[in-house]
Amino acid sequence: MSYFTTVDNCKIYYEERGTGEHLIFVHGWTATAAFFGNQIEYFSKKYHVIAYDARGHGRSDRGEAAIHNIDIPRLAEDLRELIEGLGLEKVNVVGWSMGTSTIWAYVRAFGCLYLDKICFIDMTPKAVADDEWKLGMLDAKETFDFLALAVRDWDKACDFFLPLALVKGAPKDSDNYRFALAEMRGNTSQAMIYLYLSVSAEDFRPVLRDITVPALLAYSGNGWICTPETGEYMAQNIKNSKLVLFPGCGHGLFMDDPDKFNAELETFLTEN
Repeated sequence: MSYFTTVDNCKIYYEERGTGEHLIFVHGWTATAAFFGNQIEYFSKKYHVIAYDARGHGRSDRGEAAIHNIDIPRLAEDLRELIEGLGLEKVNVVGWSMGTSTIWAYVRAFGCLYLDKICFIDMTPKAVADDEWKLGMLDAKETFDFLALAVRDWDKACDFFLPLALVKGAPKDSDNYRFALAEMRGNTSQAMIYLYLSVSAEDFRPVLRDITVPALLAYSGNGWICTPETGEYMAQNIKNSKLVLFPGCGHGLFMDDPDKFNAELETFLTEN
């Protein structure tokens, strides 16, 4: 188990496996590095794999040092501090959901510094839908209602949100669902609420044109949170991008169909 301490005195847990080109996995909201267990096992045979728990999550700091300054721009700074702290000069990075938002905030703040290739997994650049933007997760009222529920009863909020991460019609008795629910409920609700507010306040659409490195876009074919239309929007607005849809998969498509995801990511990483 390894930790690094950020400039604002927050301890961040990370793990490293394998050797070769650097490959960093950035998890989503309420998740941990453990969600990428299959990918860590697979890619560490050929790559130097790094996965970490974002501040406020899992084994990383959840105290005042983490929560006092917790938002998406701060998570982007944490990612840069991790890269620089490990002395990495050229990295491939994979972001899922909020992890994708973290990378967008990184690009907004630092450009594509240190980045070689990026994989974005199933995230919309603007989380809140409105009359002009139909590709959000929830509209403003739904977002407010969800946050109010999270303040009142975190467990019920988890019960409401997690099914949205499943493929449409999926049962709630799967191993992935039980694992994700336990991880989600185990987080500190205050930190999760702050981060959901931060994600909801962001609009990363202007950032997409600033992504100057190759990008793999992995999007659900049958999910609730993002749709193939979201992936198509991304492909139209990110130069040098490749869209891959995952029929029969939900938001956690890399867990729903790890064989296809790993194969697509490996092909992308080995392409010139």
